[in-house]
Amino acid sequence: MHQKEQIFNIPNFFSMYRLLSVPVLAYIVYLGYENIFFYGFLFSIFTDALDGFIARKFNMQTRFGAKLDSIADFAMYLLAMYALIHFKWSVLSDYSISFFLIIFYYLFIDIFSLLKFKEISSLHLIISKINGVVQALFFLLLFGLGFNPYFYWFMFFLASIGFVENVYYLIKIKEMRSDIKGYLWQKFHSNH
Repeated sequence: MHQKEQIFNIPNFFSMYRLLSVPVLAYIVYLGYENIFFYGFLFSIFTDALDGFIARKFNMQTRFGAKLDSIADFAMYLLAMYALIHFKWSVLSDYSISFFLIIFYYLFIDIFSLLKFKEISSLHLIISKINGVVQALFFLLLFGLGFNPYFYWFMFFLASIGFVENVYYLIKIKEMRSDIKGYLWQKFHSNH
């Protein structure tokens, strides 16, 4: 018999906060308050990093938490794309094909997962975590210092690799799992 998960914990609170903050921040974008949005989104990025750290450090990881985190991440991702189009399209329009390809990557992964597993993907691959950090840095740099094309292409390259690895695992696995690290990680650890 499986032990009942303790879903009322601090990491899940932070994930729920992120999820519930999305419509509020989207309305702030709609109203055109770029600075207020930026600081609110920055706080949400901070809670995203904090919830994972607390969950691992204090052994509060749950299947429910992994799903909630993935749903909150997906909602935050859509919010970020909306904000980028609303506030920064004058800069990003020259990169529209690659920009919309990045959006396609994430939508495809989650739609594929919904069709196959009836839930949003929550693989938590290492490449996805790296992508999240790089995309958050791109976002912060763009709003704070301006557009850097080299960093943009680096982000696009990583997103493309992450897309391929996510699709590979979504095709390969029979049920959704949150403990997959990634192809290279598994190859390295199988040799040691």
